[in-house]
Amino acid sequence: MKTFKRALGIAVTAACGVMAGQTVAAETGGYIGVGIGQSRIDLDENEINSAFASLGLGATTSVDKTDIGFKVYGGYQFNRNVALELGYTDFGKFTSHSIVTSGGSGTLDAEWKAYAVDLSVLGILPLGQSGASLFVRGGGGAYKLKFDATAVGPGGTASTSESKSGFAPLLGLGATYDFTPNFGVRAEIERHFDLGDEDTTGKGDVDLISVAVQFRF
Repeated sequence: MKTFKRALGIAVTAACGVMAGQTVAAETGGYIGVGIGQSRIDLDENEINSAFASLGLGATTSVDKTDIGFKVYGGYQFNRNVALELGYTDFGKFTSHSIVTSGGSGTLDAEWKAYAVDLSVLGILPLGQSGASLFVRGGGGAYKLKFDATAVGPGGTASTSESKSGFAPLLGLGATYDFTPNFGVRAEIERHFDLGDEDTTGKGDVDLISVAVQFRF
């Protein structure tokens, strides 16, 4: 049995060496990912009603402040704790419907669409050798928020369209699990701060809770 023990020792040592190599490969190098999830905009019915009140009108408003958002991203992990990432996020579409109840009559339907291109740094905390890790992501980038509104009243129909582009900071928190050195999944909640303009499109934060598939190379 001595020969068997020696062969077993060689096999185990070789296997451990392969696994160690895989772990290193998973902790450095480039990666890309595609994710989908639920987006949410900081849209308040009371603020919209207050805007009507400033015009001498009473109104009731309902809003749909969530939609399906998606993202694509790519990055480079320099070591087990730090990565740099570039991403594109489409937050989808958000809507509101207002009915004038006093001071006049009519309705107003509004729609917001937003997307962002951002650059961020990830601070990563591996959870042992399990393939799982936690991360915090911070950065910012260029965004565009488009606003469209259509009003219908006794005088007919009128529409307006506004857009705002600018720079917005972001903060994300999430977890990653690598099934293999080249394939994993990622869950994240992120917030993009202060998109828009108070006087034209409106201004607020936009969140995205997403799940992504991630490929390393």
